[in-house]
Amino acid sequence: MERANNLSVKIANIFDVAKKNKWVAEYNSDLDHFYWIKPKISKKAELKRFLDDFSLYITPSGEIQGVFIEYAKFNFMAHNKEYEKLFEKMDKVEKDRYVLRPKKEKEVEYLLRNMAEKVGNETLEATGKGLNLDRVLAVA
Repeated sequence: MERANNLSVKIANIFDVAKKNKWVAEYNSDLDHFYWIKPKISKKAELKRFLDDFSLYITPSGEIQGVFIEYAKFNFMAHNKEYEKLFEKMDKVEKDRYVLRPKKEKEVEYLLRNMAEKVGNETLEATGKGLNLDRVLAVA
């Protein structure tokens, strides 16, 4: 239970974690996947899905190393139009890969903060409805 409570606190502060660890935002247009992650994720980090829109990269010790959104434009953004500007600010770096460069990140930092708050609020709501974070962490 303590581990789950600790994770809840970390999720609630995910924006601060992202800023401290200089997370980068990337989008893969072929897969429609959005990543907001540490530049180098630990090999021990696992992708844990426990909310409708969001999954998190989490290490066994409970360190959050990134946010992942599957079907980012065709589902998430379709229901959350305010994030359209975030995707517009990304630069194409390969055929299907886009990144948010630091200069442009400042322009949409409020959207990343909003996304972090959305993850935290939805986690809080889900745990209030019975989501067991200990069980989520145990699933490997």
